[in-house]
Amino acid sequence: MTKVAMETVDAVRRRLDVEVPESDVRAEIERAYEVLRRKAKVRGFRPGHAPRAVLERLFGDQVRADAFGKLIQQSYQEAVRQQQLTPVGQPEIITESAPPSGPLRYSVTLEVKPEVLASGYSGLAAERAVKVVSDAEVEQLLSGLQESLAQLRPVTDRITARAGDIATVDYEAHAEGRLIGRGEGRLVEVGGGATPGGLGAHLEGADVGSEVGFEVDYPPDDPNPDLAGRRVSFHAVIRALALKELPPLDDEFAKDHGECETLEELRARARQQLEAAGAREADGAVRAALVEQLLQAHEIEVPRAMVERRTEALVDDVMDHLGPRRPPASREGEFRAKLREELATRARNQVRAALVLEAIARQEHLTVGDEEVDVQIGRLAERAGNARERVRALYQEPAARENLRMQMLQERALDLVVEQAHIRTVDRTSSVADGGRNG
Repeated sequence: MTKVAMETVDAVRRRLDVEVPESDVRAEIERAYEVLRRKAKVRGFRPGHAPRAVLERLFGDQVRADAFGKLIQQSYQEAVRQQQLTPVGQPEIITESAPPSGPLRYSVTLEVKPEVLASGYSGLAAERAVKVVSDAEVEQLLSGLQESLAQLRPVTDRITARAGDIATVDYEAHAEGRLIGRGEGRLVEVGGGATPGGLGAHLEGADVGSEVGFEVDYPPDDPNPDLAGRRVSFHAVIRALALKELPPLDDEFAKDHGECETLEELRARARQQLEAAGAREADGAVRAALVEQLLQAHEIEVPRAMVERRTEALVDDVMDHLGPRRPPASREGEFRAKLREELATRARNQVRAALVLEAIARQEHLTVGDEEVDVQIGRLAERAGNARERVRALYQEPAARENLRMQMLQERALDLVVEQAHIRTVDRTSSVADGGRNG
């Protein structure tokens, strides 16, 4: 029987000293030679008839290495089960003794979740600051809807771009003689700056068909490594001009595009949407504030492997949201390394928060059933649109499904903390209290 001795290195590391008995080592090596004897092709011998001594001389080192590797893999799993450990990363295995005859001895250092005892999580206090929706914000929302339904009417009576025109533009961007960006048929508002290099601001007064050139000095901390600290030259050509025509903001607009009978009814609905968004933002801020208090009250050591995994997940999220600003493959490694450094503290705090919330869930006997997990997978799949089947396939994997269950359990624990907290709702602008416990 495999012998295992465990030592606690610190809050998140355990060392296992493992000894595989000589009988198991001898049996595994015998099995390995039997398989080799049937498969090996040795010059001068018929298949399956090469003497053991010849096989040992030709393949002995490889046979022992493979046998020891298999024994370590099997006995490590047995040792972890025996000690009731749940590793959270790859173990560090050091072979102590692997003689031709005798027991196999090795040591394993592995990381586990720390044993967390949550305390002081009931009766926390937080302020729920709700932003008052102004008339101007309502009108801005309606204007955005109006803009989204605008029609473009080609300009035919002039060729010179004016502020407010919508120009169809081809452009290229170069840095240090290298092409780093290109756009064709890009719609750009003349006079506007929210375009690559502030392109729109440089088009006013230019003629259709003429080339516009300018340079932009990007700051050293620009998130795009192709632009950071560089002078970029832009060259653009206007292909066409158009004017944006907005539909009138009236009762007909409300009926056609807002499913409301009148413009005033549409305004009321817009206000409700903004107020609902403000309430969600306020609730999110409350949850973040309570998590911060939990972190301050629980100084716990966290496994490096968990922090590294969470950091990588945050980096992936940033990369996915960069879209066209994502750096080229040649610079991606450098960019990801920079992001890892910037996001490491956030990742560590998120892991700490997860461990505390898991402890609360355990202490409060909270659970998440299989049916609840299935429902959540369904919701995630529906949100994924065309990728819904890929999402469902992902959560067929036991590890992914268990990770989702743990996330749901952590959210349930945080829900409990919020329910038990003393939350005071205030007007973000006037700071006049309008509520008591939990608003």
